[in-house]
Amino acid sequence: MTKTDQVLAEMEKLKALLEKEKQVLISNDGTRLIGLIQQKEDVMLKLAAFDQKNVEMNKLDVLSREIKQLQETNLTLTEQSMQFTETMLNYIKKAANTNKTYSKKGTYDRSKKSALLDQSL
Repeated sequence: MTKTDQVLAEMEKLKALLEKEKQVLISNDGTRLIGLIQQKEDVMLKLAAFDQKNVEMNKLDVLSREIKQLQETNLTLTEQSMQFTETMLNYIKKAANTNKTYSKKGTYDRSKKSALLDQSL
């Protein structure tokens, strides 16, 4: 097997891992994501060990573009997930600070809303 074929095989593994990562990000499965990230790191270390002099770079062009596109998609999904989580945490913090059901004296206060999210229109 030539060095180029070895690099192509590792890049195919990386592409498959990125496609799995995309599905994991969509399904919001954080436990599987950790394992995939470790596998990606392992493949990247193998790819970094190859010397470019022994590899026909023109044969890697299409696959490297596909990998780049998948990586960008996964980055966007990760950013959206983080933004959603941040937004939800802000709502929870706001609700915790404003929707108290007990007064400072320890008596029950029925006039305040106790819902996490305001559903009124």
